[in-house]
Amino acid sequence: MGRQHQTAPLLLILPAALLLLLGATITEARVLRRVNDRSLFDVTSACKKASYPDLCKSLAPSKSVGSLTGAAIDVATSKAKEAAAISAKLMNVPGTEKLVKSGLCDCRDTFSSAADSLQLAAKNLKDAAQYDLMQNLSAAMSLASTCSDTFEDWPDLVSPVADINDHLTKLVSNSLDLASTLKN
Repeated sequence: MGRQHQTAPLLLILPAALLLLLGATITEARVLRRVNDRSLFDVTSACKKASYPDLCKSLAPSKSVGSLTGAAIDVATSKAKEAAAISAKLMNVPGTEKLVKSGLCDCRDTFSSAADSLQLAAKNLKDAAQYDLMQNLSAAMSLASTCSDTFEDWPDLVSPVADINDHLTKLVSNSLDLASTLKN
């Protein structure tokens, strides 16, 4: 009699344990599906939201819109630093006209400031500070366009940094477009 009494609770526990095991397996499958969905991030779809999709797609592979935005900001930062260095170098070329030197000086300063704003934007992205991220990217965009505006003030002058300035503006524009799609 005592032996039957011991197996009865065991028979009741066994179905409950199986239900728990089955529930854990279903939960694991859901988690794995979420992980796999993240690994299938579609850069092409995300880049459709950017002003310059082909330039955006060149930043692949990325695992999320956040990492794609970070890559765009990093490339823009490097380009802004490069533009500042080129502007400084061109200022010192013998025979450069005084007005061109003045314009290049303005460009060097605005490119350096744009790089600073982009570095802050990268920090904002890591800190998930969306408002500050958008502010710093907007500032970088404004600064990047300031160089071309400088040379437009003198129609007879051609900017020696027009191409790099154009590329930087596109990179910052894409960074801004991608950042605007991030959730707060």
